[in-house]
Amino acid sequence: MVRPRLIAVVLVVLAAACGGENPAATTPTSAAPAPAVRTFTGADGVESEILDTSRIVTLSGDLSEAVFALGLGSSLVATDVTTIYPPEAVALPVVGVGRFLTAEGVLAESPTLVLGDMQTSPLQAIEQIRSAGVPVVIFDVPTTFEGLYQKAADIGEVLGVPGEGIALADQLRTDIDEAIAQAEPLDPSPGVAFVYSRGPDVMLLFGEGMTTQPIIEAAGGHDVGAESGITGSVAVTPEAIVTAAPDVIVITQEGLDALGGEAGLLDIPGFAETPAGQSMRILAYAEGDFLTFGPRIGESLSRFIADLRAEVDES
Repeated sequence: MVRPRLIAVVLVVLAAACGGENPAATTPTSAAPAPAVRTFTGADGVESEILDTSRIVTLSGDLSEAVFALGLGSSLVATDVTTIYPPEAVALPVVGVGRFLTAEGVLAESPTLVLGDMQTSPLQAIEQIRSAGVPVVIFDVPTTFEGLYQKAADIGEVLGVPGEGIALADQLRTDIDEAIAQAEPLDPSPGVAFVYSRGPDVMLLFGEGMTTQPIIEAAGGHDVGAESGITGSVAVTPEAIVTAAPDVIVITQEGLDALGGEAGLLDIPGFAETPAGQSMRILAYAEGDFLTFGPRIGESLSRFIADLRAEVDES
């Protein structure tokens, strides 16, 4: 049964309507960045000199949420389309999609600092922004919870509020630990496939090394994509999805809508032959909730744990 989790949109960035507010995500925007010039070496190996954080552009939803959580929301002037929370960020100008970046859209917002990650592309656009004298700091895309905590601390360092960054990391750890502590063991552990879709032309099966794997495992499931030998993501084929044999399929709500709903998904060759397809165990979430490793991860994980338990209990 489809259990959509619609939110006020997006990455990641899929919320206030879906559950309680995360204190880390609603920190007042009163923190002031340190005035001193700072340097930071990003995940791409490029050292950036950070002089001014008064006009920030973010290129993924989790980075937008982190800027607000760290108290610099008033300095955020534009985002990419994956930003779905908080509402103040959603109301800002959108510069496009971070994975298909155009320098012109970013530079039109007169940024003093641009924040992206290792999925931001193409490199030529990043270099064009840097050539205009605007630092572009690239963060890693963590695929473990420990990596998420480090990223929170790194963002705080870049923004000149290292204490707040450490506090955010600690809050994330607490939120995730509390969510996991509430999860009852699932016996047997259900096989879960995460399918990323934006319609029939974009259908990917995620596996090892994706942000979805630790979420699935923390909820008591096992990632059938990873167990099938998939690293990263691969195009969905009938053979791949049948071989993975998921008990539960998780898909982006945007993708499910583009496919025409549950019936449209099951019309795609292979899906109806899976245990999940035969028993109609399909969970849909806004992309910015399930994919975004950000300040609301504890809330999203709690919802997924409850939903997965409900699907298993109904089987």
